[in-house]
Amino acid sequence: MSSADMFEVDDSRPSAVFVVIDKIKELLIERKLRPGDMIPSESVLAESFKVGRGTVREALKILSAYGVVEIRRGTGTFVCSASNKRLFDSSLFQILVQDRDYTILTQVREILEVGIVKLVIQSATPEDLAELDAAAVSFLAELAVQGSAEDSSKNYDIRYHRLLGKCAHNAIVENIYDFVIELFAPTINPIHQGVFEAHRDLHRAIMERDEAAATAAVNRHTAIWIEAYRESSAAAD
Repeated sequence: MSSADMFEVDDSRPSAVFVVIDKIKELLIERKLRPGDMIPSESVLAESFKVGRGTVREALKILSAYGVVEIRRGTGTFVCSASNKRLFDSSLFQILVQDRDYTILTQVREILEVGIVKLVIQSATPEDLAELDAAAVSFLAELAVQGSAEDSSKNYDIRYHRLLGKCAHNAIVENIYDFVIELFAPTINPIHQGVFEAHRDLHRAIMERDEAAATAAVNRHTAIWIEAYRESSAAAD
């Protein structure tokens, strides 16, 4: 089968830009297209899809915006690297336009964090742990300061959690977790009572590679966040 033939579609399918997008998605799922592969030219795709070149161009622009393909001027269009962090944005961005239920999002975050700390404990290198330890020392030192500012302590908090995602050594998990942390960022309040102890215990468990203790610390931290969020919501009302 030629590269042009595999892009052919059934004429009865409804049309245009999303036909092109759906076909490329299908080829990626079936692994007929892989990271680094070159996509046929606009004219070849237009003929295969039986659509105008403008339709193909628009589809490729959308796929480029989502990090699925890379358009290189004068060279062609290629499937992006599997490590491209925008690959999941099209799905995750839907959360932004929906009514946000923080109870549900908290459940998602807790499930992710329990899994992430287990991955970190299982696969973190000595260098990873050293970087995490330095971030934890800075964060806990900030929290220990009397009258610590919420904004600065929040930055330390977010940095530590992003490092957790990185040290899990799973690009898909890291990308999803980064997005969830961004959603929670406006409501993070590290100076709430109990946060210092929860983070201290979590970090200690990770450094000691103790999965049970780390899971317990994540659950405790989640409970503290839920309580803090309810208090701030009640105060706002």
